[in-house]
Amino acid sequence: MTALVDRLLPLWTRPVRARDDPRAAFAEVYADPVVVNGTAMTITELVDRAWSLQQAFDRLGMDIVDTVEAPGRIVIAFIMRGRHVGPYLSPLGTVAPTHRDIEVRTIDVLTVSNGLVSAIWVVSDDLALLRQLGAAQLTEARHPGRLDSSRHKRTAAGPVGGSCPAFARRL
Repeated sequence: MTALVDRLLPLWTRPVRARDDPRAAFAEVYADPVVVNGTAMTITELVDRAWSLQQAFDRLGMDIVDTVEAPGRIVIAFIMRGRHVGPYLSPLGTVAPTHRDIEVRTIDVLTVSNGLVSAIWVVSDDLALLRQLGAAQLTEARHPGRLDSSRHKRTAAGPVGGSCPAFARRL
């Protein structure tokens, strides 16, 4: 693991407010602004994001699964773990504390310029997290063309293949 990654992870897992100068700590690792998923964020916004995450999840930890380095890039695959103890600002809205333990698979693709992270593409399994928090659930798929295997015909949309004889012959 690179020295940059060694400095980066504690910014997210150790309490932001316990630092004398959180902005300075983040500025040692991140450019100002840093582009996150295509949106420029200031160091202050990044610190606020880390603080929000730490307020939502207690015992926040990141277990590295793999790290890949290339010139100007570092890719980190990790599993974030914690306990949901505060409001979580999800892509679908705020999730009230559930006190459930969570695990989220995440991949961060970091662009490194002049020794600082200048851009990040974050790919995390938000659906799995929301399911773990009880904020999203899957339902049985319903499709008008779904086949009923006992009758070998389309259930809600007429005969198999509809008006396409070639499709019907393949079935």
